[in-house]
Amino acid sequence: MRKLILFKADKGEIEKYRQKTETQIGKSFYRIANVDSVPSLINTIAEHYDSSGKPAPAIGHRLTETVPENRDSFRDSGWEVVRVEEYTPEIPPPYGAGFDTICICYCAYKPLAPENVWMKKAHRFAPSLASFGGDEKAYQEWLATQSEDVQAESKSAMEWLKTQEKQH
Repeated sequence: MRKLILFKADKGEIEKYRQKTETQIGKSFYRIANVDSVPSLINTIAEHYDSSGKPAPAIGHRLTETVPENRDSFRDSGWEVVRVEEYTPEIPPPYGAGFDTICICYCAYKPLAPENVWMKKAHRFAPSLASFGGDEKAYQEWLATQSEDVQAESKSAMEWLKTQEKQH
């Protein structure tokens, strides 16, 4: 199931964000992503494409932000989902729309307390045979170019995946 998830600032929240962060028009995150657009019309915070089959974000969900200098550290951001609208196209893929569902998550700016530090660490699975679509040859060629640590992590990820498949 292909899903487009848009995170948009709810009415008045961009102004609230500008006041609390002392950000000028044209200088904040949403303006960088939408160069040459009219600042008063921009309220999209983030856009995600999801094929996992998981449900849409619920009220209370927070977007995450990363530390620019350390992409493995992240925390919940000041943007929290306060309302969700979900739309299903009349003609589903592959003949009609490009997505099975389009979700619009309206967010309010609710800044975190300053003591909420960058303490979460991203956990990324090492590539495994599944990452190569089951192509054993391509996986082995890639594995041969990796350090011993990466090879061990990849093999352990494959073992973990196998145990998960057996449980389900």
